[in-house]
Amino acid sequence: MYIFLLLFVLLIVSTISFKDIKIISYAHIAGMLLLLAMVFQTLIMVNKTEVIFLGNEFFMIDSLSAIQMIIISVVSFISILYSHNYIQDQLEDDAIKPEKAKLYYMLIDLFIFSMYFVSASNNIAGMWIGLEGTTLSIAFLIGFRRDKLSLEAAWKYIIICSLGIGLGLVGIVLFIYSVGMGAELEVLNWTYIIKNYQVFDRDIVKIAFAFIFIGIGTKAGIAPMHTWMPDGYSEAPSPVAMISGILLNVALYVIVRFYIIMRFIYGMDNVRYLFIIFACFSLLVAAFSMLKQGNFKRLLAFSSIENIGIITLGLGVGAYISVLGALIHSIIHSFAKTLLFITAGNMQRGLKTNRVDKIEALIKIMPKNAIVMIIGMLILTGAPPFAAFFSEFYILAGAIQRGHYVSGVLLAICILVAFAAFLNILFKMIFKLDKDVEYKPLKDDSKNMLGIVVTFTFIIIISLMWSNLFYPILSKATMIICGVQ
Repeated sequence: MYIFLLLFVLLIVSTISFKDIKIISYAHIAGMLLLLAMVFQTLIMVNKTEVIFLGNEFFMIDSLSAIQMIIISVVSFISILYSHNYIQDQLEDDAIKPEKAKLYYMLIDLFIFSMYFVSASNNIAGMWIGLEGTTLSIAFLIGFRRDKLSLEAAWKYIIICSLGIGLGLVGIVLFIYSVGMGAELEVLNWTYIIKNYQVFDRDIVKIAFAFIFIGIGTKAGIAPMHTWMPDGYSEAPSPVAMISGILLNVALYVIVRFYIIMRFIYGMDNVRYLFIIFACFSLLVAAFSMLKQGNFKRLLAFSSIENIGIITLGLGVGAYISVLGALIHSIIHSFAKTLLFITAGNMQRGLKTNRVDKIEALIKIMPKNAIVMIIGMLILTGAPPFAAFFSEFYILAGAIQRGHYVSGVLLAICILVAFAAFLNILFKMIFKLDKDVEYKPLKDDSKNMLGIVVTFTFIIIISLMWSNLFYPILSKATMIICGVQ
């Protein structure tokens, strides 16, 4: 973790020191590629040793946190790749000054490091500090354009998520209070708590977990605490929207860490219904909201809420197969959504809009992006042979196995509704043609192809190789969530 910190410090120093934004951009691409390699090396080590402790056990990397770090690393690398062209375009259009470009890179550094900090922290207070770091940095990034709509979205995010984090903090304080303060600061460590779960005050810990779930669930985009997401996604620059998507996973990861403790405490198994109820509500709200969206990035926002609902349902059902499906889905959703945000950014650059009613004939004017958009939609909605098909099937199978027939049927219906919503909107944007108009391909159609190729490569690897290459680490993470010490 110290190497991670040193690397981010070097990136920030290079951002301040160099005047040429291209050099800063290339430094960030190289830095994120190095981080990606380091995280994969960490993944191999965790697979051999089960858990890695650093900093007098302040940091802990096990299979569950390693999966989060892989998602952060891959999506951050692709986001930085995309940011290279995005920032250069903004500078060429005189939309921003070099000083603002530097601020952009520093904020992204803070945001990414904060997510790593949350994922690797063995300390509850450290996790909360990391979450606050993400709130501050992403708020400025959402309002990066500084127009009326982006500033409104940024303030909406700050107000709603600050309230959520505040509720989460109340829950964390109650959670720590319920375990007692005899061990001083050691009581803040997950490793200490999981060994001493018998001493919890069960009445207090119930209230604590409810506060934690609702508070931190606000950042995870769980309905009805999701209201910041549609505006945040639609107004944020596309590379920011990409990495803000993985924040949902990180916030849910924090909730899961508390949930793991709850499953050990006698009589607390019923807290899983909190996951199931809010998951079903998220699925309903998101799937049917997708049907009436007129902005492509808002559609992606509601799709994220729906997919967080799918993941949350898998966790709540609690069967081995459903939890495994939830972990696979968290990975493939992050990568597929990144692919679609690249196309959304390309559309914004080429057509100056993401409004569905103002976009047509993409197959003629941006054929490469149109094809990628179709593939991204199929990946995201669970078409075989992509990993989302297996993850959704496993969650559905787990729900049936555990007797949650209503939530299983609801999941199947909402997946179909989401597919119909995507199909309807993409058909309008891609295949709708005006016979009186002569369409010509846009030069922006070929931009950011490297990011698309990298993203699609990771999707193929996960889809075709998760059952042998990644299964050991996924299985260990599943066992951690299922309450096997």
